[in-house]
Amino acid sequence: MPVVLLFAAVAAVLWGLLFARRASLTITALATVAVGYVLGHSFWNAHVGPLPLTLDRLLLGGLACLLGWRMWRGELDQRRIGGVEWALAAVLAWLTFSALTSRPADDAQLPTSPMWRLLFSFWAPAILLFTGRAARESSRTTYLFMAGLAALGGYLALTALAETAGLWSLVFPRYIADPNLGLHFGRARGPALNSVSLGIYLTVCLWSAWLLLPKAPRALQAVLLVLMPLMVLGVLLTYTRSVWLGLIASGVAVLAVQLPKRLRGPVLSGLLVLGVVAGPLAATSLVALKREDSGHMSQHSVQQRTAFAYVSWKMFQDHPLKGVGFGRFYDQKLPYLSDRSQSFELESLRDLHHHNTLLSLLTETGMIGLAAYLGVLYGLARAAWRLANSDETTDAGRRLGVLCLATLACYLPSAVFHDLSLVHSDQWLVFLVAGAALGFERRLGLSTVGAAHRETPAAGQDPAFSGAAGLG
Repeated sequence: MPVVLLFAAVAAVLWGLLFARRASLTITALATVAVGYVLGHSFWNAHVGPLPLTLDRLLLGGLACLLGWRMWRGELDQRRIGGVEWALAAVLAWLTFSALTSRPADDAQLPTSPMWRLLFSFWAPAILLFTGRAARESSRTTYLFMAGLAALGGYLALTALAETAGLWSLVFPRYIADPNLGLHFGRARGPALNSVSLGIYLTVCLWSAWLLLPKAPRALQAVLLVLMPLMVLGVLLTYTRSVWLGLIASGVAVLAVQLPKRLRGPVLSGLLVLGVVAGPLAATSLVALKREDSGHMSQHSVQQRTAFAYVSWKMFQDHPLKGVGFGRFYDQKLPYLSDRSQSFELESLRDLHHHNTLLSLLTETGMIGLAAYLGVLYGLARAAWRLANSDETTDAGRRLGVLCLATLACYLPSAVFHDLSLVHSDQWLVFLVAGAALGFERRLGLSTVGAAHRETPAAGQDPAFSGAAGLG
């Protein structure tokens, strides 16, 4: 095995040297995320001493090397530093400090290593965001980026249909058919074996296909028109409430940008009224939803959210500023489960991680950690809105801004019902799209010297996608 790994490493270096001269950083980052999601740990993994290797980790290492090489050669754009960057730096610094100063005792039994979660759910996404932010990308590359996401969505949609129909011979990778692996067997769950992750990926890919549609050649438009309904069906087949809410929220976000300004107020107000009226009825139906488990189990799952909120509040009261330590909710919650001052039971939380990304950060890293992370999300949403509505950028840049808004909108509902930092592939996708959009947004309002690298809308149009309609 060491000899094989040595030859593989030499081959990778040689191919990397050839690849590094012409490679697009954004497309390379997309390939890293897509390959890591489709061909994850269950597909291939190996150990070099204590170091576990997977394809996504190898590709991420290659991307970091490529980024460093481009930086050394001065081939990255020098862009203004804004609030997002400072907030992200605060998140990384505070979470790292928290993880290092609250390390579990040797006898503590944690199913997930806090340091692993820190590296792959926060530091790795930061690398992906910085890659997109610093890259010098053309409109053509941006369209290819969205086309790559659309292609990924087509594969995931067909996989979702095949696995829910029991057509296992058409499912790849094969381990998806193993009911003993992962979660949510019986629903569409995809290569990550998790219906929540599949729903988030399908939603992002769906809006990428939608935004690419007006700029695509006729043949590609026909393909996209077939694939997009399949992606929607794939999202529905996850049978996951938060994913469905994310699809609706992201649709509203796209609508808010693409509607003419004179119609935005009335239409969005009407949707708000409809949500207030129909929301309680829909909530009742969602709570009673039957999936691969029984209706009783679905009801219990909903009730557990109350228990998580109660325990989180008690932990926050005891540790409001610093939290109990990053990655420590799993063992630090145990003393709180004996509380009998309320009518609902808490004991079922004993073997569970947190089910809310924001409350997890609050209990583990306190108000400091949560405020910094919310600052990142707010800054990204603000930058995406500015980009989507800007006349200073290319058509591709505006479309990327809309895609970033849709991505954040579909991420937040699932983040409220699940701790997505435990599934690093979801974090990677969100920060990948956000970084690509942030790179375009940071070009806005530059001086004449800084604008030398910026395309005008006319120059930025790719001939392969010319002659199509704009955003409207």
